Amino acid sequence: MPSDAEGAYRQVAALHAANIDQGFLATLGVPFLALMYRAIDEAADSVLLVEERDGRVLGFISGGTGMGSVYRRMLRKPVALGLSLLPSIVKPARIKRILDILRYGRNEPTAQLPRAELLSLAVAPDARGSGVAERLYHRLATYFEEAGEVAFKITVGDALAPAHRFYTRMGAVPAGRVEVHQGQGSILYVHTLVE
Repeated sequence: MPSDAEGAYRQVAALHAANIDQGFLATLGVPFLALMYRAIDEAADSVLLVEERDGRVLGFISGGTGMGSVYRRMLRKPVALGLSLLPSIVKPARIKRILDILRYGRNEPTAQLPRAELLSLAVAPDARGSGVAERLYHRLATYFEEAGEVAFKITVGDALAPAHRFYTRMGAVPAGRVEVHQGQGSILYVHTLVE
């Protein structure tokens, strides 16, 4: 993480909001995302990796083995969390989608899926094609391998064709389907680290 961690979390959140904009989390806004990425970075069973140049975050990747500790860390800042979610609380449809995310993982199609998961990956548009995504992906794979994981999963929305091509090129293989939100299908990929 760059020396200005708070600024880096906001940059990561802004990258997420601008580049993972088809996902529901982006609609919750930069303040919420900054809290979430700080919690991912600080929780013992998750990681936030960034690539930056001159204090500017060019890309990031996050992963972990469960979101429970991340949610608990977020709850340690109830005022900031409440303020960041205030615009969403007044919209019942958003509350349902927040609950869908909290329930995600309990209804996976098969118990054989790895517990480790790539949670998010984004690269600034002007840094694409320069190997940033590949380097971040390999760093996350190394993190999981060093933590003793043998594989990790990735959930990719059906409509995200470039993401499907990227993960396939990186060695992940389709392993099933899931609906995080009703009516919106995703493909679950698995990247095996140890044969």
